[in-house]
Parts: sequence; C-alpha cells; structure tokens
Amino acid sequence: MSIGAGVLLVSAIALAGCAGGDATGAAPASDTFSYALVTPGAAGDGGFIDSAITGTKLAESELGVTGRVVEAESVSQQEGVLRSTVATKPGIIIAPGLDPDSLLAVAQENPDQLFGVPSDIFADELPENVQAYAINVHESSFLGGYVAGSLTQTKKVGAVLGIDNPGLNQFFYGYKQGVLAACPDCVVTPSYLNGEFGDPSVGQEAALALYQGGNDIVFAVAGLSGQGVFAAAAQQGAYAIGVDSNQDGDAPGTILVSVMKRVDMTTLNLIRAAQDGEFTPGFVAAGMKDGVTGLSWDDGSTVFAENGPAAMVALLPDVQTQIEELQEQILGGSLVVCDALNEPSSAACTAVGLAG
Repeated sequence: MSIGAGVLLVSAIALAGCAGGDATGAAPASDTFSYALVTPGAAGDGGFIDSAITGTKLAESELGVTGRVVEAESVSQQEGVLRSTVATKPGIIIAPGLDPDSLLAVAQENPDQLFGVPSDIFADELPENVQAYAINVHESSFLGGYVAGSLTQTKKVGAVLGIDNPGLNQFFYGYKQGVLAACPDCVVTPSYLNGEFGDPSVGQEAALALYQGGNDIVFAVAGLSGQGVFAAAAQQGAYAIGVDSNQDGDAPGTILVSVMKRVDMTTLNLIRAAQDGEFTPGFVAAGMKDGVTGLSWDDGSTVFAENGPAAMVALLPDVQTQIEELQEQILGGSLVVCDALNEPSSAACTAVGLAG
C-alpha cells in the first residue's frame, strides 16, 4: 500500500469515527489554523519523532496550516513546556510519546485547548479535549519477524527494546511469532534497555551482546538508541530490522527491512480533524488494515536489495511473495497474531510464551 493510499484510509476512519459526535472544544476551519508539535526529544531519532514531524509537513502542504516544533528534552521539562505551548494558543497541540501524567494534567487544566496523541498513550480514559491514536503494530511486527526467520543463518535472532512494557511487547511478541512461523526451531531473545530510548551507545552495547551470542539479526525497537543497534550490526557484519519510520537507508545493506508505524499519517489526521471542526475526544484504534503499519517494502524500498550480499538478496523474491500471502491471511482473518497489548491472554500469545 502506498503512503498516499494509507493517508486516505486513515482519514476516512478518523472522520467516520467523528461523524455525528460532539466536537468538544473543536476549532473552526481557518486559513490561519496553527499546530504545535511537542516532542520528547530532538529530531533525528529516525523513529516516531521524525515521523510526526513529517506528518506536520504533510499538513502544511496539504492543509495550508502553519506551526512549530517544540522540544522537551527530559520528562521533568515536559509539563512546563506544555504549559508554555498552551499559552501560544495553537489550534491543536500534537504530543507524541510524552509522559502521560504530564500531558493529562495540562490537558485537564486547559479544557479549551485541543491535544492530539498520534501514537499511543497509556491511560484508561482521556479528558474531553484529547484524542489519541492507538496504533497496533503486532501484525506488521509478525511480518518483520517472518523476514528475520526466513533469512537467519544461525537460527538465533534478537530484539533490543527500550523498555519492558505492553506497548513494546506488542512489537516483540508479534515479531517472535513471525520468526517462529518461518523457522520453528529458531531462538528469539529480547534485550530491554530500562527506558533508555535516547542513547545509541546503550543500544549498541545491548546489540553487541546479542550478536556476539550468535544472533545474526536484531530488531531495533528503542527510539534513538536503535541507531546503536545498526552500528553494532555493521560492526559485526550482521543484520538488523528497523522500526517506526523507513530506516532502511540508515545502514544500507545492514537493515533488512523496517516495521513501519506511520505516525506521520495519524499526525496529519489529527490536525485535519481539528482544522475541520471534526475533533472528537477518545481513542482511535488503527492498524495494518488502515494503512498505518506495514513494512518499508510496501512503499517500494529496495535499499537492502541493492546493497545487501548477493546470497541474501537472491532469497528476497520468495520471501516477499510469502510476506504478501501472509499479509492477505492476516487481513482476511485466517491468521491471528499475538497482540500483547490488547489481548495478552489469547491463544496466540500463550503459544509464543506470553503469560497473560
């Protein structure tokens, strides 16, 4: 599916969910509608921050809005940065990956300010001025795992994850299921970074331990720390799988494929809904069927095919054909993937060792 097609699909879902709803606090359409994007770190993470920034650029070009990016460099700064951003009165504040307690506290104190979360917030309920996307990544992670299980030579693959929580385990257990679907006797080993998402050296150290332990492919699910996984893979002559955005070009010939979480699309849709007066509070669930997750290959990425070793590149056509067939099975409902976030007690999760 192309990015353009995915944008249209997600827009349709978001607007359909809003139709007939109470557009609480919604701003009217305006030629001068503005947004503010508050990020938990600097641009250049190669992941969801960069993807959210891309979404704002799409909004500027497609919707004619204006806006700015504001960085909150630490959790302790986030509440203050949000308050100062509210004071500038943007039409909507887009807040990906911020501390939920800080975000919800500021939102509750400022009921007339709209807030949009383009990718996951761990909260049971939201104030009337907050809309949040819940992007489910287990199915696309299964496909990434199937790639790893198909191409591993050692039958040992790993994953470096920023923290051990249900959101990131949704990546891991989908990935593990995919690996085992392609290679039933493979071993899949996770390494968690205790919340260190912003330090490539920490990611590199964790990945080196995996590679030196015989893992030849590692899934990097650790924000900026994932860049260290790519460095370790290149250093060891091994391979990695990217996450969130299309990271294939970050280490050409080393990154096999990226499991994409298209925060750019959900960012665009949040801005669109607020500008059109169609903002509705609450959660919007979306996944592979909505075009907000998938593989970089879906968008035509050929970076590994053009830069990888000939023996592995020769395997890609068959693997890609199998991926297309598996994707059809998932979308058709005949293949159920473990969803460690929403259904951790399911049979699919139990089968891959997740204790619900």
